[in-house]
Amino acid sequence: MFRSITLAARQHVAKFSTTAANSMSDGEKHIFNKLTDALTPHKLRVVDVSGGCGSMYAIDISAKAFEGTSIVKQHRMVNQILKDEIKDMHGLQLKTSAK
Repeated sequence: MFRSITLAARQHVAKFSTTAANSMSDGEKHIFNKLTDALTPHKLRVVDVSGGCGSMYAIDISAKAFEGTSIVKQHRMVNQILKDEIKDMHGLQLKTSAK
């Protein structure tokens, strides 16, 4: 049995990638590229959840660099990479994994 994927679901899936999508905002692309350069993730999603003003982002990242480290250490690694960007944010939703 096959199910059709809605347009919204396809757009959501497209944001899980290792290349920046054309539909990303400048802020999303900047964060995406910075994390890609630093961690070479095999899965990365960056979404501006502030309504477009760039004050809050949701990041879901999986990278081999996280293997053998605790979630706290993984989050610290991302926070260190994005320390300059975080100064201008109101919040950050972060999900990290080595898988």
